[in-house]
Amino acid sequence: MVNLKITSADPFRVLESTRSVLEDARFVFIKEENIPILAGQIRNRFPQGVSLEQIGFRSTGDPEKDIQRIFIENNVNFCFWAGKGREKWKVEWPKGNLIDGGWYGLAACFDRALAENIPILDANYLASISDADVRNFFRSANNTEIPLIKERTNNLREAGRVLIEKFGGKAINIVEKGDYDAVKIIKLIIDNFSSFRDISILDERKIFFLKRAQLCPNDFNYILKQHGKEIKNLDVLTAFADYKIPQILRNEGILEYSPELAEKVDNFVEISRDSREEIEIRAATIWGTELLRQEIKNLSSREIDNAIWLISQDQKGIKPYHRTRTIFY
Repeated sequence: MVNLKITSADPFRVLESTRSVLEDARFVFIKEENIPILAGQIRNRFPQGVSLEQIGFRSTGDPEKDIQRIFIENNVNFCFWAGKGREKWKVEWPKGNLIDGGWYGLAACFDRALAENIPILDANYLASISDADVRNFFRSANNTEIPLIKERTNNLREAGRVLIEKFGGKAINIVEKGDYDAVKIIKLIIDNFSSFRDISILDERKIFFLKRAQLCPNDFNYILKQHGKEIKNLDVLTAFADYKIPQILRNEGILEYSPELAEKVDNFVEISRDSREEIEIRAATIWGTELLRQEIKNLSSREIDNAIWLISQDQKGIKPYHRTRTIFY
């Protein structure tokens, strides 16, 4: 049994609740002996952490505008994968530059919209954005529509409406009302924006992941650091449990799937949101990253997560990630 010891603050019970999942794991197991191998790779490649440029943020020099963009992006930053044998959603921007979906495709949609003078960062526009405008914003370079477009539409409308009602239309006011403190910012987000409440139920217990809510202060900080400000308490953030992080942890031998789960994942069989299998994958992702943090020591879980995500962008020919349709990652 792996020693899952909580050695840092856990204000949202992410570590505590996911540990309870792994104590009764049936499908996903952590191989502690392989932690030092990936830890060494991360130390060698990212000795000082991860930079703004590596993550792919577009800084305009205007922190208020950049924070607004990051927050709106995080409202729709989820689930880009295509079904087995189907072509992925792709974006062409600028002209002649084809992007194979994912986060970079999403960022390109925002670049394109701003270049076309579409007020995608205006809360009033978002609060009543039409279905047609959403389809135009996410328009593809092929015949594949971005997945979960209705859910993305709902999220954009909620973002605009709540920003107007609670924060004067500006995401920077979330940061300021939260005193530039990651814990307070996350609480404001999950209390006010329903689409960020990434909480599962297993055996009548709440399991907290809060992937996109935790990602917000992490991403805000990349921008604010360029202007001499920083978000406090970022070290309490856990990994951002998604698709690519468990894929790499499995590839590096840190996560091991049961034969029945491995067969599903490797054959692109969809795994239901909130199933025990999906919850175990995400819980093990949290703890695999936490154990890497305890091994590396000079990097936080969020920095290690960002590093693993960047490593994942270079990987070819490895086993697939799990397929779950969800707005939470």
